[in-house]
This record gives sequence, C-alpha cells and structure tokens, in this order.
Amino acid sequence: MEKNLPFILEIKEELAGYWKKINLEIGGSRADLVIDYYNNRIKVMNFTGIFEKISEVLKIVAKVEKIGKIIVYTPLENIKELETCGYVEEGNIKGYYAGKDCHVFSSYPETSRGVSSNKGKEDQIIESCLRKVMISRRKLKKPDGSQKNENIRKQGENIGFQEEYRLKPAVQADASAMATLYRQEFKFYPTPLHMKSYLLKTMDSNVLYFLAEKQGTILSLASAEMDPTNKCAEITDCLTIPSERGKGLIKELIKALEKELLNRGFRSSYTLCRASSLGINAAFASLGYAYTGRLVNNCKIGNGFEDMNIWCKMLKKNRSKQRIN
Repeated sequence: MEKNLPFILEIKEELAGYWKKINLEIGGSRADLVIDYYNNRIKVMNFTGIFEKISEVLKIVAKVEKIGKIIVYTPLENIKELETCGYVEEGNIKGYYAGKDCHVFSSYPETSRGVSSNKGKEDQIIESCLRKVMISRRKLKKPDGSQKNENIRKQGENIGFQEEYRLKPAVQADASAMATLYRQEFKFYPTPLHMKSYLLKTMDSNVLYFLAEKQGTILSLASAEMDPTNKCAEITDCLTIPSERGKGLIKELIKALEKELLNRGFRSSYTLCRASSLGINAAFASLGYAYTGRLVNNCKIGNGFEDMNIWCKMLKKNRSKQRIN
C-alpha cells in the first residue's frame, strides 16, 4: 500500500465529553468513525474500499487521542481484510444488516485493555444462563407432561404485570423523572442519560423508551436504539430500582419493546449487556436471545472498564396471532 496518503477527517456531530462522529476519507476509501472519549475507544460502523488504508489512519488517531481500543462492525465479506490488519473477532450480531450478520472485530493499541480480569466468573454466568434455558426446554418437551407443560408455558406468557404496575412507552413529559432516576442509579454510564435534554433529543430521533411505573412513580426503564435502514435495534439502558428487582419488570419491558419493533417492521434485536451481571444475562437468555460473543473491556461502567456480552434475536410474529388475523 502507498504510504503517507493524504486523508480527510470531517466532524459531523459532537457531544462534549462523550464522542465525536467523523467521516474519514483516504485514497478512495471511506469510513464512519465514532471517537468515544468516555469509553476510550474508536468505533468503525461502516467502511468501503481498502481497509488497510483506513487502518493506518485509525492507528494515527488512536495515538493522538490516546485510545485503548478500536472496534469495527463489518459483514462477512470483509473479515479477511481485518484479520490481515491484526484485528480479532470478538463476536457477531445476527441479522444486523437487514437480516445479514455483522461481525465485530477489535484491535487494542493499549495491550492491557485486551485482557479480561473476570473471564472465569463471566464464563460461569453464561454457562448458568444457557443451562437453565436447556433445562426449561427439556421440561416442555417431555411427552408425559406435554399438555401440562403447554398450559404452564401459556400461563407464563400471560402473566404480564400485576395490576398495580403500568407499562407504557415514554413520552416527553416523562423525561425529567427518567433523567433523575438514571442519575441516581447510574453513577457512571457511557451515554448522558442523566440529562433531560439528551433524553428529549433521542426520543425525537430513533430511540424508543419504555417504562414501568406504579402510582405514577417510574420503577424500571429500557430502550431500543433503532436503525431504520437495517431494521435492527439495540435493546439497552435497562434499569430497575433496587426495591423492585427480581420481579421480572425488565423482561416485560424487553417483550414490550420487541412487540413495538415488530409493529414497526424491524427484523432483529440485540443487546450488549454487562458480562458480570447474572440477572440481565439470564433475562435475555430466557427470552430466546442467543449468546454470540463478548467484547472485552468495552464500556466504562462503575469504577472501570467492563466486558459486555452480545445477545441477539431474530424477531418473529406470534404464529397463532397470525392465523387469527
């Protein structure tokens, strides 16, 4: 490759203290970058042309900005290029590109950033979640109790919230209370959910928020960051206040988000959840999400960087409802 090619970095959007969205162009190749200052990483969401050219610029930017991790989202046809440039696949997201899989590759300019300090514990959490799902499926398939188990399954599907809870999509009037709750529960978080202005802006773009409340008080929240072009959404920003945990509120919110996404024509959903949290991993596993990888030291939450597990799901309409309609 020709060395020292001139390149252009054009800032498209910026949120002070958090990130810059940048268009990169070099020698006929281009990429969309997010320089994520809060998480000390660069994300490459789209690239065309020769990745080796882009990689050289990424090295320069990482050095100047003191970046510890570079992440690249790419379809299958580009993975050889990334491997040649020293990138390693950490996972994949099923159906990310309008039904086509996305492969997530990483490189670590800061070598120590690529070493997980909690791998053993996090592997045990995944094993526990998958084991519970397998046991549940075996019980449903037992021939001697098929009708009984079918009744149990249907009852489980219809439990929903108890009467004192209310589930609803968030509206602008909820933004102030939402910001307060996020501020109280998330001392450190990769996006400024504690800012009412940020919540209002994202509500007006492509973020769908759902909340659970009791007597007008918000108890639990979750959101879906929607990609209308690819009909894919990330389930994120899940929170339940301590006194209400263990009651299945997050699972109900996820199901509500999935239903709304289906109504809007979305084909898949995924999440990046804290690898050290049994509860949130178990919730996605029980809802039919597939575990497809782990992003090492990916986000700054709490006192330092944390590994994030990838769970993904192809969304399908309920068959029985389709026959009725």
